Amino acid sequence: MIVLAIIGVTSFFLPNLLAFKGPMGGGKWWYSPAVKDKLQLTPDQTNKINKIWMEHRKRIIDIKSDIEKGYLDLENLMGQSMVEREKAYKLAESLGQLHAKQIEERIRMTIDIRKELSVEQFQKLKSLRGELAKRLREKGHRGEKRGRSEIN
Repeated sequence: MIVLAIIGVTSFFLPNLLAFKGPMGGGKWWYSPAVKDKLQLTPDQTNKINKIWMEHRKRIIDIKSDIEKGYLDLENLMGQSMVEREKAYKLAESLGQLHAKQIEERIRMTIDIRKELSVEQFQKLKSLRGELAKRLREKGHRGEKRGRSEIN
């Protein structure tokens, strides 16, 4: 149980640390002029990070497709008049493994991208991520209270 909690927490925070979306959407923060400038990313780092991201994203997309197919199979199985319990259990196990594989791939991507950053760059990136999250939370809360979103 504790192991699952640790995996859950790690899988939530770690992949999101390096693949955050900017205010304009998208996940390629390494192309943002402000981020590149703040982190002082070299063109070589930017190219390597993008290559890593592309390789992992393709695998993540494939896994996501397998997950969707698994849920479609499960939905079909559950819609039958007599549910085959063992078959449903096997599908549930397979879906759990696919979700774990997806999380693992995201973490691997994060680790591989992290290897391309210096300690200082990584600390600055974490700081930027925290600042962005704080700004988005503040804007969201004010917008919700007033019934509209604010644009700065």
